[in-house]
Amino acid sequence: MNGGAGRDSGAGGVRGGAYAGTGVHRPAPWTTAYVVVVCVLCALACLVNALVFFVSVFSTDNCSLENPVFRCGTGGILLTMLLPWAGLAAAVGAALGATFRRRGWRLWGGLPLAVLVYAAGVAGTFGIMMS
Repeated sequence: MNGGAGRDSGAGGVRGGAYAGTGVHRPAPWTTAYVVVVCVLCALACLVNALVFFVSVFSTDNCSLENPVFRCGTGGILLTMLLPWAGLAAAVGAALGATFRRRGWRLWGGLPLAVLVYAAGVAGTFGIMMS
């Protein structure tokens, strides 16, 4: 009736920008920073896993019939290769599980837990390799 003036005057949320009144939520900057930190930590963990895998290849060099240790068997070899990756998966799960708690410091509180879970997997691998 007024030639579309109601649309330009802010009715319906058009005047406030593309996201005004549409219910679209923009992520907070600290959420983006958290995701970046988790991605960087995952990349570093993948590098550490590659180095652990390289070292684990040589952990069976002194295996023989006279030296039957756990790392020389099939179970020891599989654990040596898979435990760091399982630790990384659990660590990512712990870090991302904390993101659902969207309450300030609790979001960042999942990172130390994730690092400890990952370190336990790597420590377990080194324990098997040195047995």
